[in-house]
Amino acid sequence: MDHLYIIVFVLVVLGIVDLVVGVTNDAVNFLISAIGSKVARRKYIYLVAGAGIILGCLFSGGMMEVARKGIFNPQFFYLDQLLIIFLAVMFTDIILIDLFNTFGFPTSTTVAIVFELLGGALALGLIVIGGDNPDGLKIEQLINTQNALIILAGIVLSIVIAFLSGAIIQFVSRMVFTFRHKGRFKFLFSVAGAIAITAICFLILKKDEAFANIIYGSVADGVLNNLPLVLSLIFGLSTIVFLLLSYFFKVDIPKIVVFAGTFTIALSFASNDLANFISIPLSSLEGANEFISNVHASPSMFLMDIWQGGVLNNVWSPKVYNIIYLLSGIVMVITIFASRKLRTVTETVMYLGRQDSGYETFEPTNMSRYIVYAFFNIYNKLNKWLPAAFTNRITNRYERSEEDADTDIEKAVYFDTVRASVNLAVASLLIGVGTYFTIPLSTTFVVFMVVMGTSLADQAWGRESAVYRITGVLTILGGWFITATMAFIGAFVLAIFIWWAEIYAVAVLLVLTVFVMFRSAKYHKKIYSQRQEINLKNNNAHHKNINTVIDLGSERIRKHILETSKIYMLIIQGFVDENLKQLKETCEKTKELTKTSRKTKEELFDNFTNVGVGSFDSGHYFIQALDYLGELSATLNQMSVPICNHLDNQHKGLSNSQKEDALLLLEEMTGFFNFQVHIEKENKFEAVPEIIDKQKYIINLIEDLRKKQIKRIMNGKSRQRSSILLLECYAESKNLVLYTINLLKSHRDFYKNSRLG
Repeated sequence: MDHLYIIVFVLVVLGIVDLVVGVTNDAVNFLISAIGSKVARRKYIYLVAGAGIILGCLFSGGMMEVARKGIFNPQFFYLDQLLIIFLAVMFTDIILIDLFNTFGFPTSTTVAIVFELLGGALALGLIVIGGDNPDGLKIEQLINTQNALIILAGIVLSIVIAFLSGAIIQFVSRMVFTFRHKGRFKFLFSVAGAIAITAICFLILKKDEAFANIIYGSVADGVLNNLPLVLSLIFGLSTIVFLLLSYFFKVDIPKIVVFAGTFTIALSFASNDLANFISIPLSSLEGANEFISNVHASPSMFLMDIWQGGVLNNVWSPKVYNIIYLLSGIVMVITIFASRKLRTVTETVMYLGRQDSGYETFEPTNMSRYIVYAFFNIYNKLNKWLPAAFTNRITNRYERSEEDADTDIEKAVYFDTVRASVNLAVASLLIGVGTYFTIPLSTTFVVFMVVMGTSLADQAWGRESAVYRITGVLTILGGWFITATMAFIGAFVLAIFIWWAEIYAVAVLLVLTVFVMFRSAKYHKKIYSQRQEINLKNNNAHHKNINTVIDLGSERIRKHILETSKIYMLIIQGFVDENLKQLKETCEKTKELTKTSRKTKEELFDNFTNVGVGSFDSGHYFIQALDYLGELSATLNQMSVPICNHLDNQHKGLSNSQKEDALLLLEEMTGFFNFQVHIEKENKFEAVPEIIDKQKYIINLIEDLRKKQIKRIMNGKSRQRSSILLLECYAESKNLVLYTINLLKSHRDFYKNSRLG
């Protein structure tokens, strides 16, 4: 392969982009507990995590060998062949992980890099043995499948261990501290916090080689040679400090543990996962440096035996490597402050692990329903056999006081600091052990399954939310398998493409990568704003003031009518213009409106249940109004889907006279909707009789148009399919008018009967 310097430069640039994309996905690992428990503002959490990332990057040298020795044997490849593998891996990784980030799905960057290396190396291996192959190499010599299977087995095993560890330790913690722990258990919290801090320090100090690279000389030797004494002093000092802070300054010790855990797990993440992002560009730099030093004529003749056995070839001094790691850490820290996609991924996991029910991101499946059904069957059988005193004791430990369950917007949290502490302590311990033994664990696997385990043990998956949460877990687990498959196939195909087209393939893939990232950023901006609006709605307080509930309901109803009007206009206009693309978009908008309608009903009903018995008499008006929201969405769906299918089947559209009738109705309906929105916005319910007159006029108009259309059919002047559809549009338009008026009346009656003051 010619253009060596260009290829190496491209790999370095791709490495920087991969750092941004990778940390965007993996930041959920160390941010979720602190953000979910709201121990501080985001910027302070980011600063703590950033410090952990910087230090962790300096500890990551030992993990750089995974990409070189874990999947294939580089000593049998020439430099140009390895650069092809590296390019295929980096392009695939960036595109794949960025797509997951766009949709807010956490995936495993470790799984991705393992299968990408496997796919790329297999493709080049098949090319090598299928060519001249003077050395008589076999595919099993090129691909280290045994190590790959060991790595994957370790990752799969970590799923089970992480889930069970999180569930068991959280159950024990909740039995000890309960949900009513505020201001209590000061001594126990101080001891538990000291144990957590000591474990954190142990994990850091046991990284002997990396630790020695940061702290040199007699200080490092003294600490490492007297580690038990040092840890005992740390435990004792931590206990004393925590006791003083707890008793004299009323400090919440779990918050300190969460901060320390955030720092540690960020450190563990960086030291373990930095290899996923920069080991390949770093390897290409080392290979190019060795090639230049040996003055070889061509990269295709330079055998890459400098990594034989997977031993790091120290091309530069340790300080140079530390500078590279430090710069990588800085890029990662900047990313966690700047990336919107990072927030999307984090919110996905937080919603799956939150304590309270409410808005759910995932829809239930038959599998999740079966799992929940089976679990509750087992639970009910066990509950009959266990002593009542024992079950009552457990139930008592899970009771929450009103203060603990407060959902005021300023106090609302996804889970408390006890669960956040367990999340971080267990996950950092598992990841730290994996890093210490240079096992390439997937931090995303470990952290996600710990969080799900603690959620289960904390009874966060109740009957109101279990099917949704389990669907989410299964979806993300399935996403990891998709990651593995797509990573393997993508790297395999791209490696062959680059081998065939050489530098032209690199140019094409660069353009493709930029295009995909641009499109994904544009799409994410759209869905991010939608999710923020949904989150804002569902993070609102449970209003206990009826006036606030009325205002909230008015706003939601008005927006729903506005969206109904827009969709109706798009349906009729699309039918008239035979615009299939517009109608397909309308069908999607209708689906979204149906979901929004359901969530709006849940939100408003949830708020209404908190207003007190004083508003009981007006409750049935409120329920009626909520029901009509769903009827509007269903009616639009009854119109949009048949029309879309009609045009998609390439059937003929409306005649000119039919188009005139449809546009006439559209004009009247648009005015009707606008008038109703005005009434809702200004609360001018005295204008209801006027809009009822408008309703009667439109219904009469629809009847006249129906009769006119029937005459066309009888005279043989109208096509059958389009005629049926037009008549259905008239019928559904009439339903829309009736439902909106009924919605307005119900809202008016609720407003007048409930308004206080």
